Amino acid sequence: MDIKQRILMLGWEYPPKITGGLGVASQGIAEALADKGYKVSFLLPKKSRLQVSQHVKLMDASKIKPDLDYWKKKKTVTEIIQETELGTRLLPYLPPETFVIAKEKQQTIEVLESTTESDLLENITLTGDYEGELATELLKYALIAVQVARKEKPKLIHAHDWITFRAGAMIKKTLKTPLYLHVHSTEYDRNGGYAQPFVIEEERKGFDTADHIFCVSHKLKNVICEKYGVEESKISVVPNAVKLSAAEERPKSSPKTIAFIGRLTHQKSPFTFVDVARELHSRGNDFKYLVIGDGYLRDALEDRVKSSNFSNKFTFTGFLDREKVMRKLNEIDLLIMPSAAEPFGLVALEAVMKKIPVAAATGMGVAEFVPSIPQVDRWDHYNFIRMVEKLMKDKTYRKSVVENCLAEAKGLIWKKSAEIIDGKYLNPK
Repeated sequence: MDIKQRILMLGWEYPPKITGGLGVASQGIAEALADKGYKVSFLLPKKSRLQVSQHVKLMDASKIKPDLDYWKKKKTVTEIIQETELGTRLLPYLPPETFVIAKEKQQTIEVLESTTESDLLENITLTGDYEGELATELLKYALIAVQVARKEKPKLIHAHDWITFRAGAMIKKTLKTPLYLHVHSTEYDRNGGYAQPFVIEEERKGFDTADHIFCVSHKLKNVICEKYGVEESKISVVPNAVKLSAAEERPKSSPKTIAFIGRLTHQKSPFTFVDVARELHSRGNDFKYLVIGDGYLRDALEDRVKSSNFSNKFTFTGFLDREKVMRKLNEIDLLIMPSAAEPFGLVALEAVMKKIPVAAATGMGVAEFVPSIPQVDRWDHYNFIRMVEKLMKDKTYRKSVVENCLAEAKGLIWKKSAEIIDGKYLNPK
């Protein structure tokens, strides 16, 4: 691999500004590829001063001056130009017009007319949020990305999740640059029956355009093949990893705190967590429950807890940044992940590295690589509760789960993930 080979990476998140595992994974991949000798530029829609990297060139699309002329439409206009000159014979007392000789000639010139693209570049502000005028922000980000690619001249484009797929496809179409997509989840995983047709179409177009697709688990690969009709040979599974070292032995005491960490959306099934907690309490268990995260279900969840007889055992923290989540992990004894769809589950891997057992719903992506994570069908509350009680009360079982999971998780490192990606860069077919 040429040490000067440039990658333009497109992503909406980068730590510490994140909404979940997407930003953490994007950083891990970008920096691991930089360690392999690639020159990685990472284009964010809007960069904060806290987003820094020693190995990756972080770029702020909101601060890049739009090249309006590039996006304006060139139009050819033909003009008739008259040239005049005085006649050679001048007679006294006659007006000058008598002696003017007029000549006409055609001249073809090019003018620039405003287009939807050039107008949008002038009128839309990039915020980097997922709300507001997101559709138009995606287009402006894509236009700026093309502009950046023209200047950077990367050997390839690596785009993370649907929100940057349009930008990647536009660069490929405009500059013929190879396009690699990295899928952390699809719209079907995030929203299931509430999936938005606009997002699905963005994903479909991206998959059709890509030279190769990376995804974080075999489960996610199956979704891409089945829902979008993509050939298996076009997709490579690249597991996520964490930079955490294995934790020191945790102080031995009776387990007390059980946590849910994630977006409060239907995908993550936080109501299952509340239902399991209620049953654990009714069975006489004196546990505390921590809900870390935010989302559109928060009010309904808090109302359900308030109407119970154990609301004093529950704490809702709201959204916490990554650093605070890492500190909170040190305070908990068990992480419950009852997600309806969890293409990977990076926080589960982080918990494992901190020697915290995880009780998960069947089908979590990370369990493909850490198979010792206990799993039960999400709807099977009876066995889910039995699994939780065993992890909290059976010290021998708890210890074996922690040790086995930790041994398996140590094999997940960003260096290995970067090697898979590097191989496909060289041979995408």
